[in-house]
Amino acid sequence: MELKHILLGVGFAFIWASAFPSAKIAVQYWPPFLFLFFRFLLAGLFSILLGAYLGQRFKFDRRSLLLIVVFGLVQNGLYLGLIFLALTKIDANVSVIIASILPLTVAFFSWILFKTKMSLVGLCGLIVGLFGVLLIMLQRVEREYEMLGIALCLLGLLATTFSTLIITKININKNNILIVVGLQMLAGSLFLLPLSYFFEVWSISFSITFLFTFLYIAAFPGIIGPVIWFYLQKEIGAVKYSSFHFLVPFFGIGISYYLLGETLTLTDILGVFIIIFGLYLVNRDKQSV
Repeated sequence: MELKHILLGVGFAFIWASAFPSAKIAVQYWPPFLFLFFRFLLAGLFSILLGAYLGQRFKFDRRSLLLIVVFGLVQNGLYLGLIFLALTKIDANVSVIIASILPLTVAFFSWILFKTKMSLVGLCGLIVGLFGVLLIMLQRVEREYEMLGIALCLLGLLATTFSTLIITKININKNNILIVVGLQMLAGSLFLLPLSYFFEVWSISFSITFLFTFLYIAAFPGIIGPVIWFYLQKEIGAVKYSSFHFLVPFFGIGISYYLLGETLTLTDILGVFIIIFGLYLVNRDKQSV
């Protein structure tokens, strides 16, 4: 793996982890679905215009275009919609821990749906990772408010697992990457607007903090993050790319502490290390196949 790939992978892990505490700040000012609608609408249009300015092509066959739209609906509409809604009920550090087990769920559903090979080591990794998540959840069972937030995160995790499996089927290259990023954002925004209109009260407020948060989320997790994600998937493959997920819980916990003052219990910290060990086992199994 080249140095540029390592730097991009670490950068992506930081950007993805930072999205959760940033979102926690955003939902204090705007309803979750409405915020996401404007985020994806503006970032999507900017990405497409930038791609067109750089000479990227709009040419997609019907199958690729359909996959891009479905990816946008699932990833941006369902996954992030559920995560932002969950952040109105739980701390950002809990949501980032749950989201970090994505490689485990991708490995599991690849095994179930596509008969991807998995050794006993990989299966043990899945079980270990699940145990870590359960450890974090069980201490919150009596707090229904938090359990609802965790349930929303888990539903979102299923959605992003599905979208991650979809992305491998999309023909992405350097000649269309910004166009793909923009189109899938616009698809997500069109899904989120009616949800916001029918299910949210449009009570909004503005501040310098909100403006900075909006611009950061739109630019970094919104555009730069997906571009790095798609690029690394293409350049180094899903196996090596997934190894950078080990960094997400550490970055997420650190940023949540710095920005929001959130802390974890000893049980939470133990759960994080158990999850990371599970990720290691699954990743090791993938590399041996």
